[in-house]
Amino acid sequence: PREIFPLARRYNAAVVALTIDEEGMARSAERKVEIARRIYDLALDEYGLQPEDLLFDPLTLPISTGLEDDRANAAQTIEGLRRIKEACPGSYTLLGLSNVSFGLKPAARAALNSVFLHECRAAGLDSAIVHAGRIQPLYRIDEAVRETCLDLIYDRRREGYDPLTALVSLFETVSTEAAAERPVLSLEEDLPRRIIEGDRQGLEAQLDLALESYGALDIINDYLLEGMKTVGELFGSGQMQLPFVLQSAEVMKTAVAYLEPHMPKAEGGRSRGTMVLATVKGDVHDIGKNL
Repeated sequence: PREIFPLARRYNAAVVALTIDEEGMARSAERKVEIARRIYDLALDEYGLQPEDLLFDPLTLPISTGLEDDRANAAQTIEGLRRIKEACPGSYTLLGLSNVSFGLKPAARAALNSVFLHECRAAGLDSAIVHAGRIQPLYRIDEAVRETCLDLIYDRRREGYDPLTALVSLFETVSTEAAAERPVLSLEEDLPRRIIEGDRQGLEAQLDLALESYGALDIINDYLLEGMKTVGELFGSGQMQLPFVLQSAEVMKTAVAYLEPHMPKAEGGRSRGTMVLATVKGDVHDIGKNL
C-alpha cells in the first residue's frame, strides 16, 4: 500500500484493495473487515485518499472442493461484504465472482455463480469481475437448483444431505450449452416470452404471423406490453438484473419499430401543438416514450 497509495494520489486513480495481510488471505468475515479497515484508515489518514477511491475485494474462495475448511467461504465473503460497507463508509466493494464454483461443470457453475451474485448484491456488492454472458437472472434458474445453490452457499448440510453432492447430481447429464428443450408455445404465448427472455431470433417472422390475425396496436398492447409488465415485476422482485431488463427493452423497441408501418394513420385531424416527452437516452423508460 505504501508504494501504491502515493501513485493513486498523484494520478487520481482508484485502488482495488484485497483483504490480504502479513498473515495471508482473510477467510473469516472478521478478518476481512479488520484488514479492510486497516487499509481504509491508512489510505485516508496518511495518504489523503477519499473513501470513494477504494474498492475492497473481500476475496471469493471456492465452496466446490468438498474440503471442510472451504465450506463456509461463500457465507463468510457475503458477511464480509456487509460489514465492510458499514466499517468503511463511502468506499466500494468488488469481487472476482467465478472462483466460488471452481471445478464444477460449466452449467452448474453458471447457476451457482448467478445465485451467489444475487446474494452478494443484496449484501452490498458494488461491482464484479464476471463473464456477463454466463450470468442468469434468477427466474431462469430451476427452483430446485436455486435452493440447492443457496444451501451450498450458506453450508446448510444436514444428516443425509450435502448440497454440494446434490448440485453435482442435478447437473450430471447437463452439457455446457444444452438447455432444456423449449416447450411448443402458441403465438400468443411466444410473443410475451420473447420480450421476457430478450429473444430476437425469428422475431420478425412471428410478428408477420401475428399481423395476419391482429392489428399492430393490438399486438403491442395485448402481447408485447404484457411481456414488459412481467419484466418489470421480475426486476422489482430482484429476480432479473438490469442488463437483462435492458435486453428485453431492446427487443421491445425492435418489435415496435417493425410494427410501426402497420399502425393506422390518423386522417383529417388538426395539430394542437407539440408535446415533448423526455427520458434518459437508452433507459428502459425510453420504451414508453417511443410508444
